[in-house]
Amino acid sequence: MMNHKIFSVIRTATLTFLLIGIAFLYCPEVKSQERSEIENKDRAYIVVLGTVQDAGSPHAACQKACCKDLFDKPDPSRKVVSLGLIDQKFGKKYLFEATPDMTTQMKALAKLGVNGDSETPDGIFLTHAHIGHYTGLMYLGKEAMSANEVPVYAMPKMKSFLETNGPWSQLVANRNIILKEIQHQKEVSLTAHLMVRALQVPHRDEYSETVGYVINGPNKSALFIPDIDKWEKWELDII
Repeated sequence: MMNHKIFSVIRTATLTFLLIGIAFLYCPEVKSQERSEIENKDRAYIVVLGTVQDAGSPHAACQKACCKDLFDKPDPSRKVVSLGLIDQKFGKKYLFEATPDMTTQMKALAKLGVNGDSETPDGIFLTHAHIGHYTGLMYLGKEAMSANEVPVYAMPKMKSFLETNGPWSQLVANRNIILKEIQHQKEVSLTAHLMVRALQVPHRDEYSETVGYVINGPNKSALFIPDIDKWEKWELDII
């Protein structure tokens, strides 16, 4: 699915996008024609890599109809909520959330053809410290791909949580990841095309803050909020 000129709100149980005319692609099934069209343009675009709640699908111990057939016949398209951001012109790719499905989500992002053959994102943006949003960092450690200095963007409490709790602190000590502290409403420049700004949102903040992200591309922008308690608890209007 591609959309270049839309204004819409897409909602699932755990995911909200406000898309304002940004190039938009849904994975994991990217049609070759769609991929070719985007790769031939010097533009930035986003890729939806998952829309499912933290614990994945099927849910552990689930006996309801929604999970009934998925234990025997898994649906490969049902991944935990995640977003990819690609700047084709500058050969950069970024991941929003480090989910339990991060191995296949990185693979899907890599198949889109930027940054040579590297499957490592040029940066990972975390929203908060609930299991579906940061535990995929484990795949960057020595037991898995033993990554080298992957930039991980996190709010101050989230950064401190990773630095002071194992096994995440081992990723920091071994320099598998390099933590980049971000601030509410402060923009981070990624390329000449891309800027990202964190927005704190009301949520269960047992271990960290919770944020969404405003992503500004060369012409358009998008809002990514995977978790929020209630819109009416937020001091900002979603519109």
